[in-house]
This record gives sequence, structure tokens and C-alpha cells, in this order.
Amino acid sequence: MNIRIAYWSFALLTICLFACQPERETAEPRVPQLPTIPFTYYDTVAVADLFFDPYNDSVINDHIATLGRVLFYDTRLSRNNRVSCGTCHKQTTGFTDNFVLSPGFEFLPAGRNTQAIVNTGTQIGFFWDLREELLDHMVLQPIANHIEMGMEDEAYLLTKVSEANYYEPLFVNAFGSSEVTTQRMGIAMAQFVRSIISYQSKYDFGRSQVNTNLDPFPNFTAEENFGRQLFFTKFPCSTCHGGPNLDGSLTFAQNIGLDEHYSDPGVIGMFDATQPLNGWFKTPSLRNIERTGPYMHDGRFSTLEEVLEFYNSGIAYHPQLSQTLRTHGNGGLFNLGPVIDPAFEVEINGTIPLRMFMSEAEKNALIAFMRTLTDFDLLSDPKFSDPFITRH
Repeated sequence: MNIRIAYWSFALLTICLFACQPERETAEPRVPQLPTIPFTYYDTVAVADLFFDPYNDSVINDHIATLGRVLFYDTRLSRNNRVSCGTCHKQTTGFTDNFVLSPGFEFLPAGRNTQAIVNTGTQIGFFWDLREELLDHMVLQPIANHIEMGMEDEAYLLTKVSEANYYEPLFVNAFGSSEVTTQRMGIAMAQFVRSIISYQSKYDFGRSQVNTNLDPFPNFTAEENFGRQLFFTKFPCSTCHGGPNLDGSLTFAQNIGLDEHYSDPGVIGMFDATQPLNGWFKTPSLRNIERTGPYMHDGRFSTLEEVLEFYNSGIAYHPQLSQTLRTHGNGGLFNLGPVIDPAFEVEINGTIPLRMFMSEAEKNALIAFMRTLTDFDLLSDPKFSDPFITRH
């Protein structure tokens, strides 16, 4: 709570300082420095022996992804040349940032916490509310957003990109002509983002050596294997964070009981014939999770320890609480701890949240396991880095 108060105090102070100033273009002498031969963004040999395909049948053109990389990191794509897509999706933090709510081009906070954009080829929906299914459409929405990057005028966006002389050869190499369109920009950025694959974590190397997640990983410590076992068997973690990307990509959004009453309803839709959805959000990937905090759609938890304690003892009563997180007597899938009187459960309309009764050793083991999901190669790979340098 103190972190959130401090953040909002900083945001309000910044708004006061900048609100009365005229809009300024702060174009910096930044130019991309690219290799003569493009990086390899589509490396099917490297992923051939994996237990999953992070590209998921996508085909990536190296020239198109190179253009996408430049667009992704170019501050020209914001209204005042202050931020880029890479400002909120930083490589060193797993392509998120460490803000509760990221500050936009005029320092106003975004509505939700920044999500990681890793292994997008394995996903079927984007944004916390899953409102977009197409990646080449998704990458353009933050640019046009009035808080995030502020480029609501498409003609102005195209003019700014066209005026940068470094784009002509990039568009020619990618598409055969120098014409700049939002469709081409979307395709290029989507190919770059789709090329951001995480497959070299300690977990990936261990998983590739066994038949199933239930087998001991030979490269894990005893504590890491204990945490893996807890994650996939004792506790309901993998029922939501399942699949190779550990994000439940092929499952529905979940209401995890963060609040009894949500100020942000999340996914738009119907719970049943009469009741709108409330508090349903996309399940994020746990890849690089130790780098991607703060956590949840509103960034309310600063540490993994806080997240675990929430699931252990803090899940709220909610009429639409996910079945995974209800008590066994209320149609839940797991039976942990003492049995609760069924009469008491009926009294609360069948929404008794699960309590997991984790020991300290179990919490420590789960965190040790989650740290095996960090892909250090991804966090430092130059082909995903900011290509811009400041020209003096």
C-alpha cells in the first residue's frame, strides 16, 4: 500500500509540473545502429529439440522483424517523442517494467500493469481483458492510446515515420517498397514481438530431459524439484498457469478473488444469462516472473512472497470466483486443509475461497521453482535490445 501511495504522489506531482506547459516536441538525435547482416529472428534449428514450439507455426522474416525492432524502440511513435513500446517493455525486466502503473507520454499512469510480451506465438489473446486476438492489431493500440503514446492521429503518425530517413531502406528490405502504412507497421512490430521467445531457462533445459513435469528434473536442486512438484500436483498453480508458456494460454480468463468488489471489471462478457462478468482477467505467463513485478493487473503486489501469501490465505469471497480457487465442497477441484461445514458454505452463496495452508518450506520451494523460469539469455540477447544510439 505504501508503494502505491508513493507512486500516485509522484504521478500527481509530475502532472502538476507539466500540466501548464505547452505541448513540446522533444525530438532527440537518436538513430538506429543495425548490423550489416540482419540478426536471425527465426531460428528453427535452435528450438528443434524443445518440448514445445515457441513460434507455434509462425514464420518470421528477418528483415521484417528488424524493421519491427526499430519501430518498437523508436520514441518518434509517441506524440512528444518521449516514449516507445520498449519504454514499458524493457528487455532486462522480461519485457515488462517495474512500475505499478506505467507512466505514459505525458507521465499520466496507464490503467493497468504492463504485461510481458514473451512467447506470444503460443497465446490466443492479448491485454488483461483479452480484447484483441490479432498480434499485428495489438501492437498498434498502445501507440494510438491517449495515455500511453498519444498518437491518435494516424496521418500524423505516418508522417513522423516517413520523415525519418533511416526507415526508407528498412521498409524496402522488408516489403519491397518504401511506402509507410499502419498495416505494414503492425506486421513488422508483430513479427519482432513474436520473435521474442523464451526457451533457455533452467526449467526449459530440465523439462526437455524428462517425459513429463511429474518426473524429477536432473538439473534441479532438491528444493527446486520440491517446488515443481508442489506447483504441478499439490496446489492448483498449474491449472491456471499451465502449458509451455505457463500462462494457461488455451484456457479462459480467471477471477482469482483479488477483491469482493472490483473497480476494474476486466473481461467484458456475461457470467450467465443475466450477470455481467466482473473481475475476470487474462492469466499472465510465469516466465521470468522474478523480473516482472509488481504483480496482478493493478500491480498491487510487489514481491513473489506477497503473491504466494495472497493465494495461501487471502483469496476474497466473490460470487464469480474461479472454480479452481473454491473449496472442494463448493465445486472446487482441490481439497486442502480442514473440511469446512457445508452449511456455512451455502450461507455464503457457494463462494468460499480456497485456503492452501502452505508451510514456510513449501513457500520457499515454490519461489525457488519460479526462479528457474528466468531466461537470462533472453534478458541479454542483442537482437532484442534497443538499437538506438544518441548521435552527438
